[in-house]
Amino acid sequence: MDNGNLKILIVEDEFFISLDLEEQAKSLGHTVVGTAATADEAIRMAGETRPDIVLMDIRLAGAADGITAALAIRSQYGIESVFATANTDPHTLARAKAIKPLGVLEKPITLERLRAQLTSVARHTID
Repeated sequence: MDNGNLKILIVEDEFFISLDLEEQAKSLGHTVVGTAATADEAIRMAGETRPDIVLMDIRLAGAADGITAALAIRSQYGIESVFATANTDPHTLARAKAIKPLGVLEKPITLERLRAQLTSVARHTID
């Protein structure tokens, strides 16, 4: 990582949301190393691309969710996640926060909120 430019893996099973997140991240000067739609794909791609962070949707296509994938990615590769979710029910948020992600962004994700979160992450990863 240089000058706060993060390598980001986007994990989102809704194509247009994934595309929007990719465009936003790139417009902020970050590099998107790939996109995944399932937990298994996310874990595999994290190992192949070694991003600085994973921008992870909680509800994903397939059996495993984003929380499960984030835990696997952290334990296997030491890569942290920021959750992006529209599921703000107390149970889901409690599960997400219990694994201590770098952050939780509520959808819809705006450019300003994404900028603030990624700036915070970049500072965290430099320290």
